[in-house]
Amino acid sequence: MSLGRKQENIQQSGIGNRVTLGNDNSSNLYIIPAKGKLATLFERLKDKFDNKEEISKISEDLKRYTDLQDVIGLEKKLEDANMQHYVDDFLWYKQEFNKKLILYQNYEPAQEIFSYILAIVLERYRNIIKPMIINGASESEILLTISNAIVTPLLDLVQQEGCNDIMGLSATEINGMFHYLTGQCHIKWKL
Repeated sequence: MSLGRKQENIQQSGIGNRVTLGNDNSSNLYIIPAKGKLATLFERLKDKFDNKEEISKISEDLKRYTDLQDVIGLEKKLEDANMQHYVDDFLWYKQEFNKKLILYQNYEPAQEIFSYILAIVLERYRNIIKPMIINGASESEILLTISNAIVTPLLDLVQQEGCNDIMGLSATEINGMFHYLTGQCHIKWKL
């Protein structure tokens, strides 16, 4: 490839990941990514938790997900959908999330974190999982989609933002959020 000069007349130098032909009079530019919403909330939570700055009121945003919509419950919903073989597993997931919810619910940033993530879980249920249920997808397809479209992306979101996740959210708690919302009657397995 010819640049109109003889190759022996080209001086190459590099700083960092920049390669220049001739002199480089530019200054180094470092881009520091802005913190995302979750990273900021987790930092605030750590500060509030460390200083034991609790509140007693549950936000309206979080109540939207914690208040019962009806009284059927997780077990009955699974039974109605002929999925009673998942009761023990799904109850365990739900209880694991509920433990985190109870431990952190008196911290305002935690309420925001839970509301934010629960909203995503519910949105993905309504737009991805619910149509699969309506169209008769198999249990294995639905469970794989819950993992691929809900659990993994939410865990990736927490990790990509570099969150100081003092709650220690894992796949267990994200799965638990899905089943917690089932128990609170936001999610149904039979439509």
